[in-house]
Amino acid sequence: MCGITGILQFQEKANREDIQLMTNSLSHRGPDGDGIWINGQVGIGHRRLVIIDLDTGQQPLCNEDETIWITFNGEIYNYQELRQQLVSKGHRFKTNSDTEVIVHSYEEWGDSCVQRFRGMFAFGIVDLNHQKVFIARDQLGIKPLYYIFTDTFFAFASEIQALRQLSTNLDIDLQAVDQYLWLKYIPAPKTIFQQIKKLLPAHYISVTFGGTISESKQYWHLDFKPNKTKNEADWLEEFDFVFKESVKAHLVSDVPFGAFLSGGVDSSAIVAYMSQLLEQPVKTFSIGFEENEFNELQYAEIVTKIWKTEHHTEIVKLEALEELLPKLIKHYGEPFGDSSAIPTYYVSKMARQQVTMVLSGDGGDEFFAGYNNYLDWLYWLHKYQEKKPRWERLTDPFSRFWKRDHYPYRIPDLQTWFRHITQMSSGDRLELWRREHDGIVNQPIEIFEDEYKKVRNYDWNQKAQYLDIKNYMPSCILTKVDIASMMNGLEVRTPIVDTKVFEFAASIPESLNIAKNSQGNWEGKLLFKKLLSRYYPQDFLHRRKMGFNPPIEKYLSAQGNYRKALEARFLDSGCKLYQYFRPKTIQKMIEQEQTNSLWLLLVLDEWLNQNI
Repeated sequence: MCGITGILQFQEKANREDIQLMTNSLSHRGPDGDGIWINGQVGIGHRRLVIIDLDTGQQPLCNEDETIWITFNGEIYNYQELRQQLVSKGHRFKTNSDTEVIVHSYEEWGDSCVQRFRGMFAFGIVDLNHQKVFIARDQLGIKPLYYIFTDTFFAFASEIQALRQLSTNLDIDLQAVDQYLWLKYIPAPKTIFQQIKKLLPAHYISVTFGGTISESKQYWHLDFKPNKTKNEADWLEEFDFVFKESVKAHLVSDVPFGAFLSGGVDSSAIVAYMSQLLEQPVKTFSIGFEENEFNELQYAEIVTKIWKTEHHTEIVKLEALEELLPKLIKHYGEPFGDSSAIPTYYVSKMARQQVTMVLSGDGGDEFFAGYNNYLDWLYWLHKYQEKKPRWERLTDPFSRFWKRDHYPYRIPDLQTWFRHITQMSSGDRLELWRREHDGIVNQPIEIFEDEYKKVRNYDWNQKAQYLDIKNYMPSCILTKVDIASMMNGLEVRTPIVDTKVFEFAASIPESLNIAKNSQGNWEGKLLFKKLLSRYYPQDFLHRRKMGFNPPIEKYLSAQGNYRKALEARFLDSGCKLYQYFRPKTIQKMIEQEQTNSLWLLLVLDEWLNQNI
């Protein structure tokens, strides 16, 4: 895990100071070393966090004749297999690193080399033979990659703040601001700035030295293809094999490692399989809150007792929010409203004192239908049908013309899904924005619109899973983990967010993942829970999902510790929010204790104070 930067000037030589400033801004991502390579109009930089090949893995790194150079962030888990293939084709290696495998893979297979990689990665390659820069991002978006393309230069980096070191004008994208208020994050490819973009997961771009940029090309596709020919025993046997193999692949490391343990199903699964694969006790790390209703530490304790882990726990007190919030905003580089970034930062900080790398359980809810939103979605689709008398159900085939808002003629379209994931409603946002900005509210989010067209034939819940895997998971969940962990120089690996695990998950029929339980309530992640019943009791597995969010509601309420500071910010006539929003609406939100909306505005206000 590292920090990468690069710049290609179209009309002049690359400036070493620019590369150095960009690279230095990412020192937290790579505290173990740095490197810069410049050749005429192009230069790349690297900050290194040592995980594999401690002695010879320095970057930027090149091929034998120094015509191909790379700066790489991430891990390639099948690099040893690829290395053997490349050696058999005549390639010679000077290191034992996965980075050099990427270089020779590019030499051998060109742009299509990315199709062969299993792992988490973002990298930039300078190809002197073909006079171009090639950047790529992993299939599921574990590693971030941002870029900017202008008439005079192209640049890329692991974080927005690195690109901000360059002397260029950046304009706020107000539509991106509205999407942030809508979803609590800005979905790719947008960022808060019009000129800076996120490279989409499973995509790559090439830019010639002459200044021609290719279209962003997709090299891997999500596709749900349920297999209805297996029985439950077969599914569980395959699930066990796939999960164990992925955890094992993610354990390759030359440094000490451990695991995040929230006490939820996914992290508990990771710890169970790590414990079976390793000879030594797993180092586990848990964060809790003083408020019991937000605490899952008692469940983490159950896991640690079963597997006899070396457990570390810490209680987070939100009194430190005033100090932490500016740091978080600086590193996320744009408004980011997922409050679970706070405990993620603290658990990463605690873990880094003991280890350099951890495994986490991210991805389980998206892959195996665990979110409460999915249950609410199914309830919404079913609720009218279940209350109908038999005679009315018999007339359903003829009622589609006048009952399109009732199941089964309730259409699970994109707008109905948005109802279940909206953070601030369109009405509230319309009331919030100043009149001159009314036109940006409720503009379609192009990436959602485009992706939804591809899943019209999917089962209901698989539509929602697909959208989450394409948008929410990379732009919110994985971004949160990457930034919060790398602020502390900690590598986080995600065995569930893996192409082989996804291909297995995408073959599971929806009915095996989510159905009604014995109490008549919808429940998700059922096949996963059946697998884990080998290790954990039923009441541990079949409880309502809690999530990892801190008690922000309490903190921002009228009696909360941060309330006075919040009012001081928002009721100040010089508040920068008032350039875009109506003061009376914000005051109303304070009076009505709309704490979720106030949190989103607090984050946005801090970002404006730092950047405008």
